[in-house]
Amino acid sequence: MNAPALTVAGIGSRHATDDAIGLSLVDALEQLPENVRREQWEDADALSLAHRLLESSGPLLIVDCAEMGLAGGEWRCFTLAPDANAKLIPNSRSISTHGLGLAESLAIARQLGLTTAVNVFAVQPFELGLRPPLAAPLSEAMQDRLPDLLSALQRNIEILRKHIPEEA
Repeated sequence: MNAPALTVAGIGSRHATDDAIGLSLVDALEQLPENVRREQWEDADALSLAHRLLESSGPLLIVDCAEMGLAGGEWRCFTLAPDANAKLIPNSRSISTHGLGLAESLAIARQLGLTTAVNVFAVQPFELGLRPPLAAPLSEAMQDRLPDLLSALQRNIEILRKHIPEEA
């Protein structure tokens, strides 16, 4: 079997409120095309994320929450080319549940030899804070946004799939 044309990876922690949005969205994906695979990179630290980035074969779409200065529940999808490290701002204001943030993980992976572009579907959190194990993983406001976010993620998956060359 050929390698998948696209891997969709959810990142986050189910114990940190809206940091779980990447995991929740990837869990909610149904009926993915045969050449799209889903993975959960739950509770991964920066070095683990860097290694996951290096081990990924084929195009990758990371789904994660991100502080972008937007209204809660807003999203952006963007591609980080190999020379784009400076476009992500390191997480210096607070500690990420990844220990360091995605910017630092990507920088580590680039230093270790990652040369491919990384696509990111990022969602602005409403709130970040520890959740008890039995509580809902997302804030109520983020739960209300889930259907719209899931539709946007599915549209972006289709757009990315159309730009991936067919394997010979």
